[in-house]
Amino acid sequence: MRHIKQEGLKVIFLCLTFCFLLVHDVLARKDASIVICAETGKIHHEHQADVVTHPASLTKMMTLYMTFKALREKKLSPHQTLPVSHHASKQAPCKLWLKPGATITVREAILALITKSANDAAVVLAEALADTEVKFAQIMTRQAQKLGMTKTVFKNASGLPNMQQVTTARDMATLSRSLYKHFPDFFHLFKTPKFVHKGVVHNNHNKLLRYPDFEGIKTGFINASGFNLAASVVRNNKRIIAVVMGGESAHLRDKKMLKLVEATFIKIKGKRPSLHNESNSNSIEHLIQTLGPVTPSPKNHITHATFLTKKGAVKTLKTKYNSVDEILNVIEDDKPKLVKAKSSSTKKTPKTTKSKVKVTSTQKLKEKNKKAPMTNAKNKSKKKRLKQA
Repeated sequence: MRHIKQEGLKVIFLCLTFCFLLVHDVLARKDASIVICAETGKIHHEHQADVVTHPASLTKMMTLYMTFKALREKKLSPHQTLPVSHHASKQAPCKLWLKPGATITVREAILALITKSANDAAVVLAEALADTEVKFAQIMTRQAQKLGMTKTVFKNASGLPNMQQVTTARDMATLSRSLYKHFPDFFHLFKTPKFVHKGVVHNNHNKLLRYPDFEGIKTGFINASGFNLAASVVRNNKRIIAVVMGGESAHLRDKKMLKLVEATFIKIKGKRPSLHNESNSNSIEHLIQTLGPVTPSPKNHITHATFLTKKGAVKTLKTKYNSVDEILNVIEDDKPKLVKAKSSSTKKTPKTTKSKVKVTSTQKLKEKNKKAPMTNAKNKSKKKRLKQA
């Protein structure tokens, strides 16, 4: 009996520990975002951009940065084969399930990181450049410091959970911009929709690539960080870099990214979107009028935002807001709803016909009442003539 009780207590303790860690991870997630100009680095939007969080698979952007650098310096070649170690093969998914002793080309490993976010391929590249993943992580951290990523520390090449591996949204935007500026010949690879390895098709995890103006860059997720995304978007020959950290789900993360991107391009264009444009007027993203950088200074605030209510009226929020998210939360309840043309026409037509009938009937009654005394007078005059005759 004692043995059974002890085993039962162990199970309960493990369950409580697991629940505590899970709740801790959820509470530790930091909601952060930033949007910058890819060319100048100008900040278009920021929200908790310096809050320390975990990069997750956005770590692979630095692994790719180091790989591109090695290719440019001729330390690696695209079709060079790299051996798969036992350590690389034991990485947790997502991965290509590479076996120890197998080989993979540099180009295949790059595409595996971009599309599949393969952890085993990331370790293969790390070991090829620095013998061990630990040494490679140290080199990554030093390179991050050179790029100005002052709050970033790397502990592995993949982004798998490590409490000491930290970064910020601003640092990830800096890394994204550095990839674009320093390696323009390789940057187009981030838009690769799928990758085939040994007959198996691996689709890109970035669902926003279905939009033609999105060009990558990287998705990421671990429990401690939530859902992360770094994106490069080009529209009207203008490129922006946007980073979203700490999303509750991939869908909500992508939705927030779309809102930030649309609002930023509206601000850059400097024109208000047309409320009568059928393709745009049904989405909040196209109706936000103002988006300013959010800083601790009370001088910089969003002072107003214009949107459509459910009834189709134009409404302006004039209260001060500290971020576009606060505006979106207010607008979310007043989103304009689409009304089918058939239902509206069928409901309105009988009302108009009834009103017309009422109008005509009342007019006829009035006319009858007016004519009534005239007819009575004529009848009386006829009777008098008959009597006189």
